[in-house]
Amino acid sequence: MLVDVVMPQLGESVVEGVVVKWLVAEGDLVAKDQPIVEISTDKVDAEIPSPVEGRVVRILAKAGETVPILTVVAKIDTDKGAGVSAPEEAPKWDEETEGVPGHMARKTEPPLPAPPRIEPSAPPPLPPLPANGRMRITPVVARMAAEHGLDLSRIPGTGIDGRVTRKDVESYVAGGGAAAPKGAPPRPEKMSPAAPAEGDQAIPWTPIRKRIAEHMVASKHTSPHVHIFAEADMHRAVAHRTKMKSRGTTLTYLPYVIYAAAKALREFPGINAVVSGESTILKKDIHISVAVDTEKGLLVPVLRHADRKSLQELSAEVEKFGALAKSGKISPDDLAGGTFSVTNPGAKGNLFGTPIINQPQVGVLRMGQIVKRPVVAEVDGEDSIVIRPMMFLCMAYDHRVIDGVAGNGFLFRVREILEAGDFD
Repeated sequence: MLVDVVMPQLGESVVEGVVVKWLVAEGDLVAKDQPIVEISTDKVDAEIPSPVEGRVVRILAKAGETVPILTVVAKIDTDKGAGVSAPEEAPKWDEETEGVPGHMARKTEPPLPAPPRIEPSAPPPLPPLPANGRMRITPVVARMAAEHGLDLSRIPGTGIDGRVTRKDVESYVAGGGAAAPKGAPPRPEKMSPAAPAEGDQAIPWTPIRKRIAEHMVASKHTSPHVHIFAEADMHRAVAHRTKMKSRGTTLTYLPYVIYAAAKALREFPGINAVVSGESTILKKDIHISVAVDTEKGLLVPVLRHADRKSLQELSAEVEKFGALAKSGKISPDDLAGGTFSVTNPGAKGNLFGTPIINQPQVGVLRMGQIVKRPVVAEVDGEDSIVIRPMMFLCMAYDHRVIDGVAGNGFLFRVREILEAGDFD
């Protein structure tokens, strides 16, 4: 029996993946759960195991090829003795054995008639636009259309319901169909690349770096980002951290911000949401994605039900996912299902930065470096200048679905929770 191996969906927003390297060849015997191919998406690099024991009889996607999810990339035959089928050779005379006792000469079969010539057909008709005049496309297709100055309504779509896919755009561009509008800046692919000088080092992008780049560009193209800032007095959080350290528990400040964000998301459900087409889906559960830096690039494992966890539980999960990500043992399931993101500048950070939204989420919160400086505070009913550990918070939200009142209210509430110091 032939069993299909398909490109899996590694994350709810993933629509395609790159075949990085085949670990087997046609004709190889494989065991069930044996890794057979390396793939890369904008979420994770992963090895795909064989679903069955058998022999690889077909490899249908080449290394480096980008294919949509659920596309069949290989076939495995579970029947014992299965092998790779090869085209049969046409019978011919065996001149060496003709006339030799015990051998029979093989007679050449008459050649098959040539297939009738098929004239090229006219190109398929352009897909009709929906009634509202809008086309449903992925962020990657939208980015490519913007880069090449394309009118997507002029590209025949081969996807579901005539949808224009990435391959459709690539084929259209390769055929010379791309034409930037007048006055547009030079297209990126037409710009002269910077030639490395003597002593320079050119580092090709890894598959995951390419996916991160595409995901970030698509996010900026898709969502109108609004960045807002707040400054939090962290002296109560610092005092609490010192108390926990005296009890043998060492915490970073990242779990404090995650804790505050999770509590605030309860009160602002419109922030705990994802975009699907022209709809906003308010998520019931609060699953916070946390950026983790690795040698291969940035990964965002998900802390599930973050609003139900204590500060210590959040800290333990952050450490666990950090170790898994850096050792390359994080699973696709660990990266799926996030509803909001939190990122931090690391041990050697800076005052603030403007983060990019992790699609299809609608908000991301970035913490800055904690710095002691003089501020005005009320002490015993009097305004006084005191030294406090201060931290900037920056939130980016998707202005398509979040208005200023909700965005500002959420960030204000995060600051209130951090400054109140109620972490037990």
